[in-house]
Amino acid sequence: MAPTASAPSFPSTVDVRAEQLVLPGRTRPTALVRLDATEPGGLVIWGSRALADLRDVLAGLDTGAVEAIVVTGNERSFGAGANLKEIRSAQLRGASEEYVGLGHEAFGLLADAPVPTFSLVTGQALGGGLELALHTDHRIGHRGTGPLGLPECRLGFFPGWGGVHLLPHLIGPAAALEQIVFAPMRGRTLRAPEALELGLLDAVLDAAPGTEQWESGWQQWVAARLEALDAGAPRRPAGTPGEADAQEWEQAVEAARARAERTWHGAAPAPLVAIDLVAAARTQSRTENGDRAVRAFAELVVGDVAKASLYAFELVSARSRRAADVPPVPPAPLRRAAVIGAGLMAGQLASLIAGGAGIPVVMTDLDDERLAAGVARTRERFAAQAAKGRLSPERAEQLSALVTGARGPEDLADADFVIEAVFEDLEVKRAVLAQWEGVLRPDAVLATNTSSLSVTAMAEGLRHPERVVGFHVFNPVEVTPLLEVVAGERTGDTALATAFDLAARLRRTAVRVQDAPGFVVNRVLTRMFDVVVRAVDAGTDPAVADRAPDPMGLPMTPLRLLDFVGPAVLHHVNATMHEAYPERFARSPWMDAVVEAGLQHVLPTREEPATGADGYLAAPAAELLERTRDPRRAAPATAEELLVRVQDALAEEIGAMLAEGVVAGPEDVDLCMVLGANYPFHLGGITPYLDRTGAAERVLGRRFAAG
Repeated sequence: MAPTASAPSFPSTVDVRAEQLVLPGRTRPTALVRLDATEPGGLVIWGSRALADLRDVLAGLDTGAVEAIVVTGNERSFGAGANLKEIRSAQLRGASEEYVGLGHEAFGLLADAPVPTFSLVTGQALGGGLELALHTDHRIGHRGTGPLGLPECRLGFFPGWGGVHLLPHLIGPAAALEQIVFAPMRGRTLRAPEALELGLLDAVLDAAPGTEQWESGWQQWVAARLEALDAGAPRRPAGTPGEADAQEWEQAVEAARARAERTWHGAAPAPLVAIDLVAAARTQSRTENGDRAVRAFAELVVGDVAKASLYAFELVSARSRRAADVPPVPPAPLRRAAVIGAGLMAGQLASLIAGGAGIPVVMTDLDDERLAAGVARTRERFAAQAAKGRLSPERAEQLSALVTGARGPEDLADADFVIEAVFEDLEVKRAVLAQWEGVLRPDAVLATNTSSLSVTAMAEGLRHPERVVGFHVFNPVEVTPLLEVVAGERTGDTALATAFDLAARLRRTAVRVQDAPGFVVNRVLTRMFDVVVRAVDAGTDPAVADRAPDPMGLPMTPLRLLDFVGPAVLHHVNATMHEAYPERFARSPWMDAVVEAGLQHVLPTREEPATGADGYLAAPAAELLERTRDPRRAAPATAEELLVRVQDALAEEIGAMLAEGVVAGPEDVDLCMVLGANYPFHLGGITPYLDRTGAAERVLGRRFAAG
C-alpha cells in the first residue's frame, strides 16, 4: 500500500552506545551495547530512528574481535515498546511496512550474530523491548525486573518484531500463546520470578542495576556461560525449534483458536492473526515468518478495530497521568478520613484510602458489634495482601494501625474527608449526611459512594451543600481503576478538586460526571440489560437474548453481569433509571419476581446446575420466567435483531447523556466503559464501535467522532 502522505520525522528516543570490556576470568573482550533514553530518566522506546541507530551500532561491531555481545538497558527499562505516536502516524498513512521491517532488520543482527548474545533485562521489557531480548541467546534479570509482556494484541495488532516466532520456540507454543494472546487482552504481564519459571529469563539476580553487586553478578554469570561454551556446551540459537513436536504445536494452536472464538466471537481480529503466525512459526524460518508478519501487520493496523484499540489505549494512558476537567482551585488538605458504615463496601473504601493515601481512617456504624467486625475485616485485607507477597508484614501492620473504629461522634470531628457507604436508599443517605453535618467541621468534604442516586438530592437541606460530592468507587475496589467524581448542582470547586486529588493518591483514574441517574457506567450497562431483558420477557429464548451481544466481544453476557453484581443491585439501579427515563427503561415482570423471591442468580452454578428443557437458566429463575411471561404479547426476536437493538439503544443513551452534559465528550464515556466495566480496547470504549456499525448515524444522524 502506498503512503497517502509524507512520513513525519520522529526524533530518536534511544541513545545507543557500544563499548568493550573483559569479563572476569576471560581474556578476550565482550561488546557491551548500552541502551538509554535520550530524555534523562526516561524509558527506552523504539522508533524508526532509534532502530536505525541500533542497526548501525550492531552492524559496526567487529564480531571477530569480541567473544560475546551483551545488550543492557537503563535502570527503568530494557525497552518499553514501540513509539505509539509513530505507529499511529503509520496507521493513518497506511505505511507501516518500513517501520516494522526495520525492527526485524535491527533485532535480527543479534539473532544472526556469530558470537553468543545476552540481554540484561534491567527494568520493564514490554512489546518491542521484550522482542529485542528474545533475539538474544540468553536473558538475565533481577528481582525487580518487570513488567514483562507482549501487550500488542490488546492494542489491535500483534508483536510485530519477531515475538510470534521466537517465543513459542523458547517456552513452547501453549505457554507462548498465553503470553502473546490471552494475557495481554486481560492486561496481564509477568514479573521476574514468573518469567524465570516460564523459561523467559535464564537467571534472576538478587542485586539491582546501578549497584556494584549487579555489575559483578551479571559479568560472572555471562563469563561462566562462555566458559561452558568453551567446554563444548551447545549454544542455544535464537529462533530454532524447541522440544514441541508437530502434534503438540497443532493442538496448542487449535485450542487457542477455539478459546479466542469463545472469548471474542470474532470481534477482535488481532488475536486470530497472532495465532496464525504462531501456527506458521513451527515450520517457517524466523525471516520467513518475519516477512509474513510485516505484511499482516500492515493490513491489520489500518483496520477500524486497531484504530479503536490504539485510541482507547492512548486515552487511558493520558487520563491515568492527568485527569480532565479538574477545577483550577487548590484541594483541601487530606490528613484524616472517615467512612460512615462498616459493611463490605465501607471496609473496602477504608482499606483503599488507608493503603493508597497513607492517612488514618476512622470507621463508624450504628451497631458496635458490626463496627468491630468491619474494622477487623478491613485490617485482615492488609494481612491477606502480605500473605500474597504484595505487602511486607511490617507495611501491612502499619496500614492496619491506620484503620480504627470510632468510640463516639467526636472521633470524626476532625476528619478532612468523610464518605458514606450505607444502604443504597436516598432517604437513608440523606438522613446520614444530615446527622453527621453537625458533627463535622464546616470545611470537611462530605462524599457519597452512591452508584446511581442523586447527589443533588442528598445535599438538599444541608447547611453546606457545596461540600457534598459523589465519589463512586467500583467493585471490586482493589482492581477496578475507574472513579466517577460526581458534581451535584451545588457542589463546590474545592470539594471537586479534593475528590480528584484523593483519587490520584489512590491511583484511580477519575472522570468528572454531572449529577444524573446512573452517572455513566451504570447507565450504559443498564440500558443494554434493559434491551435484553425486555426481549426475554417478550418470549425470546434466554440463551438467544443473552448471547445476542456476543459479536461485541464483551467480558460478560448481560445475564452473567446480572449474577456478578446481584439481581437486587441491578434491579435497584434499573428502578432508578425507570423513574428518571420511563420511556427508555422498562420494569421487567421477570426481574420483579426474581428479586421478590430473593434469588441470588439466574444462571446455573456448580452448586445449582440447570434443569429443564432449555438448560440455560437456573431452575428457579426459569420457573419465574414461565410464570411472569404473557404469551398473548409474545414477540420473540432473533439474535441479529437484538444486536441491532442493543447498538441503537446504546447510541441513543450515550447521545442523551452528551446532550444532558453528563460528561464533556464521547471520550469520557469511552474511558468510563474501559476502566469501569472492563470494556475491551477493540471497541475503543464504546463510541468508535457505535460509529463503525452505523448505530450512531441510524439513531442520532451523526457519528460520535469528530470529522
